This record gives sequence, structure tokens and C-alpha cells, in this order.
Amino acid sequence: MLLISFISCQKEENKTIKVKGSLTINIGLFISVNEIENNLKTTLGTEDFKVVIYNTSGDEVLVFEKVSEMPEEIELEPGQYYVTVQSDNNMPAAFDNPYYFGESEIFSINPGGQQTVSVNCELANTMITIIYSDNIKSNYSNYTTTVSSSAGSLIFTKDENRAGYFQPLPLNISALLTWQNGNGSYESITLTGNIPGPQPKKHYEIHVNASSSVGSALIQVNLDETTGPVEIVEITNNDETPAKGAFDIGDVLITEIMYNPTALSDAEGEWFEIYNNTSFPVDLQHLVIRKNDTENHIINSQIILAAHEYLVLARTNEATTGNKYIYGTAISLNNTGAILSLYNYGTDGTDGSLICSVNYGAEGFTDASGASLCLSPEFLNITDAILGDSWCVSTTTYNTDDLGTPGFINDNCP
Repeated sequence: MLLISFISCQKEENKTIKVKGSLTINIGLFISVNEIENNLKTTLGTEDFKVVIYNTSGDEVLVFEKVSEMPEEIELEPGQYYVTVQSDNNMPAAFDNPYYFGESEIFSINPGGQQTVSVNCELANTMITIIYSDNIKSNYSNYTTTVSSSAGSLIFTKDENRAGYFQPLPLNISALLTWQNGNGSYESITLTGNIPGPQPKKHYEIHVNASSSVGSALIQVNLDETTGPVEIVEITNNDETPAKGAFDIGDVLITEIMYNPTALSDAEGEWFEIYNNTSFPVDLQHLVIRKNDTENHIINSQIILAAHEYLVLARTNEATTGNKYIYGTAISLNNTGAILSLYNYGTDGTDGSLICSVNYGAEGFTDASGASLCLSPEFLNITDAILGDSWCVSTTTYNTDDLGTPGFINDNCP
């Protein structure tokens, strides 16, 4: 297990805004920054924070979009009020995006009187970092961890060292570990766990560790807070993946198609990419690949694809580097267009229900040579994925010097 020590420090910044005759607001920014290899982001100050004054009925009385734009003089009618101050970046889940919020106590404004109110802004979401052990780095060719809530999710790749910030909702953790066995094919295991009650203002450091590609593995969650013990969660292989080859339509999408490579021959360089469009890991064993209802291939080995992850299905191992599944000569991708589909297995591999189908020779699809056709990332749904207008030609170069993003998020379409 890789254990990394960290140092907590606290920064404090105050800005006083004097309000004419009736109210003075002291805005304090209290940031607990956990510095791990100096890779975590802090905020620059409160100047861009939004200030709202409410009455005790919850009605907005005054709104200032930025502290820096507040006038020097503010008059309030006599009554009872409270003030909220927040940064304008409350996203469901995002890297390097701490959200700060503060609320004052209820205070009274008396005729001709003056009141001073303090609002302390603190981190209002949950911070997550992922640490992969040396064992993981040595024994696995690829590893990713997906952290998700009902509001949003983030994928921490093998090289990701940024902090993720989440709204304080129950979090699910899924780590996908992949290695190459002796015959050159790839195998994977998935570890899952959860943080049922993550708290704001707290940092959860998730350690992913495994002794070897065939040994025991666990996820450990360290809770960093100034008071309270370290919270440790240990989990093993996922037991909640769906039945093999049993998907609803749109659960798995075809997101990229390299049908006409130029750096390699078609027989060597063809591939296509699929995407797990669900919020949980899926087992691709028994998934049926079909072209034009004339060519078929059934995946007969267990492949666990993490939530919102991509996987390349290739004709040969030379088609691209990275994690992939080789379907061999069973499927060929016509340069003039074809219907490429994914089906459930059914009872015998021929009568399963449709999961996703793309006719890349249909109206709206662009011709591509030496580049893949890619589904724009904004259209990761079954309704848009079948439309030619949702696809475009890739612009990023990959290892063969053709254009595409095999196994990674696609280029944006213009």
C-alpha cells in the first residue's frame, strides 16, 4: 500500500465592505488546503464572490454579483436579515474547482442604527484525490478510477493528479485495473466501493492498491480533517455488474470508427470504439458485434468496462496502442459504408436485442481517409449517436500517425 503524508495549512483572507449608515459586512475566506505534492488548487480571493441579502422570509432584498462591484453605500429598511456569500462555480463535479459558501446569522437593522455582520466563506463541496500504489503502477498496464454521484462524475486516469470537487452527495467508487497476460490478450478486474455520507470541507484521499495482477486488491479511503479519525474503506471485486450480454438499448454506444486507415492497411489498422453509457461497470462477455447482418463476432472473455469509460475493439494488435480487444478477421469495415451494430447475446448469439447501431455510410456522415469518424462528446446518447450530423472527422494524431482518439474522449465536432 502506498501511503502519502500530507500537511494541512490554513489561509485566511478578509475583506471589509462598509455600508453607509446601516450595515458593515466582513467577508472572511477560510480555506483548509491539503497540500499533496503542491498539486491542489486554492482560490485567489473574494472579489468575484456573489453577495445576497435576504429577509427572514427568504426573499432576496439585494443582490451583488461580485463583491468588487458592491457600492460603498447601501441602505436597508428596518427589519431582520441574513447574508449569503458564494463563489460562482457550484458544479456537480469538476477538477480543480473548489466551491465556497458562507451564511451569516440573522441580524436586525434598527432605524438610524448601524450593524456589523461577519460572513465566513468555507469550502462547501467534497474534495477527492486518487493515489495509485507502486504495485498498481508496476503490475497493470492501465488503471482508471471513476468517482460518481447522482449529480455528476469524474474519471481519474492513471496520470491524473488533480483534485476533484463534488457536491456532498453519496459517492460511488469504481477502479478498473487492466493487465496483459502471457498470451498477449488483456484482462481486467474492477474494484468498487462508496462513501455513503461525504461531508463538505473535507478531503477524501482514495488509495488504490493491489499486490499483483492476480493477487488481492483493495481501495482505501483516507479522510483528512482537523478533528476525527482516518476513515478506511476496503473493498474487493465488484459483484454487481449486470448479466453478461444483457443491456438496454443505448447502454453501450459506438463512438468512433476507423474504417479506412492510411498509415496501416485496412487489414491491420481498422478499429472502432465503444463507450459505457451507464453509471456502473459492465461486463462485455457475450456482447455480439455485427456488420450488415453478414459478419458476426461474439466476445467470449470477461471484459469489465467501467462507467463512462471507452474501449477500443480492433482488427489487430497493431491497430493502436493501449487497452483494446482484438476481434480479428471476423469483422471488416467497408470503406464505402456499412451498418455496425452491437447486440445482446440472446439464446444463441443470433436472436439478441439491439443495443446500438450506426450506419456510417448513411446521409450526413462524412467520408474519412486516414482519420476516424468520431461522435461528438456532446451527443453521448442513443438518439443522437445514430445521426450523421452528430459525427465528424477526427483531428488528433494517434500513435500510427493517422487521426483519431482511440480509447479517449473524442474531438469536438465544429
